[in-house]
Amino acid sequence: MAALLSVWIALGAFVVSLAVVFYPSEDRETVVTLLPYTIALSATLAAAVLWTFRRRPAAEPGVAGRRMQAVAAIVINSITFAVLLVWLHGFVDATLGILLEGGFLCFVYWLYTRLLVPDSTNPDAPL
Repeated sequence: MAALLSVWIALGAFVVSLAVVFYPSEDRETVVTLLPYTIALSATLAAAVLWTFRRRPAAEPGVAGRRMQAVAAIVINSITFAVLLVWLHGFVDATLGILLEGGFLCFVYWLYTRLLVPDSTNPDAPL
């Protein structure tokens, strides 16, 4: 349930961020202030799902789907963050921030797949 909830929260935050960017309004500062917390909530739920299913095999019913939902939520949250970053800081500064965020997420995903969820078919994988 947390995986599905994290995806829906991420999609909602994405739609709201697009509305904030493309719909001019005088009182959008409150929404922009709350969006990072919404993104963090969704990412936390997704991380909790990934952590919960870290040792279960992908062949177990529901595990692969929940992992995919959690990763999708993290990707949608990253895109939402990128949209807000470009809107708030401009293209050049946002590009640097997005590259930094992307590098960090790739590193964390690499750690997740190599250390927490090693491939059980690989004999050289750490226990």
